[in-house]
Amino acid sequence: MKSSEIARFLNMELYGEDIEIDGFSSLSNIADGTVVFAKKYSDAYADMISSAKHVLAIVCEGYRDNLAGPYIISKNPRLDYLRVVGEFFVDEEIPSGIHPTAVVEEGAVIGEHVAIGAHCYIASKVVIGDNTIILPNTSIYGKVTIGHDCYIKPGVVIGGPGFGFEYDENGVPVHFPHTGEVIIGNHVHIGANSTIDRATIDATVIEDNVKIDNLVHIAHNCKIGANTIITGGAFVSGGVNIGKNAWLAPNCTIHQQIKIGNYSKVGIGAVLLKNVKDGDTVFGNPAKILKL
Repeated sequence: MKSSEIARFLNMELYGEDIEIDGFSSLSNIADGTVVFAKKYSDAYADMISSAKHVLAIVCEGYRDNLAGPYIISKNPRLDYLRVVGEFFVDEEIPSGIHPTAVVEEGAVIGEHVAIGAHCYIASKVVIGDNTIILPNTSIYGKVTIGHDCYIKPGVVIGGPGFGFEYDENGVPVHFPHTGEVIIGNHVHIGANSTIDRATIDATVIEDNVKIDNLVHIAHNCKIGANTIITGGAFVSGGVNIGKNAWLAPNCTIHQQIKIGNYSKVGIGAVLLKNVKDGDTVFGNPAKILKL
């Protein structure tokens, strides 16, 4: 394809020659005929890009008039680069359809262009929206609704009963029946070997555009606000309410019933025992507000 086609896709102006582009590469290993990006200006990067042959660069304003080859000026080069790569150069990981080894129970509702990988299990009360991809060895059971354009990596378990017990008169823990549901919005990413438990009575809710990394546990009755990112190894206990656009760093632990505000951040390895207000950043064990 031509560089001008990429510029039109981004609704931006192309500067320089309209060359042919057939792939993408990184600044550390620039290949001929590819698109690259640089989100910060440096003379070294400018020299690397200029010395490469037939490369289209998506770059910040600082590179204007400083490159020998064609370029596109972007306010967010990394974002526009990934949009270009996703649109033109990434193939489907698995084709649409249900793999012969997958089990989809009668009653499950599967949208259009859904991909369900090998050895998956989809129970009878599950609803899956259009264009969602479910990679192998994933189990979804109980009453679960998943929106459109979601991406679920291998080994995920959604809708299993939560971990809730009450001691009887003899001191024996008795399991609380979890009869609730899981509601997952649109464009949600769920990493490998993560778990999302069904609610005790009501619903565990994951809103639109939430991104969950590998090895994350979301317990029963949690609510995760839109655009929130939860990174690897995070543990979110029952009844936690996380606002929109929050960030949970690797291996943090959130105590049950905690509330985390919009645009807040929880640091690496933090043990959160108290609520977090909108926009606050907390670190440590026990977690405390980071003051800069």
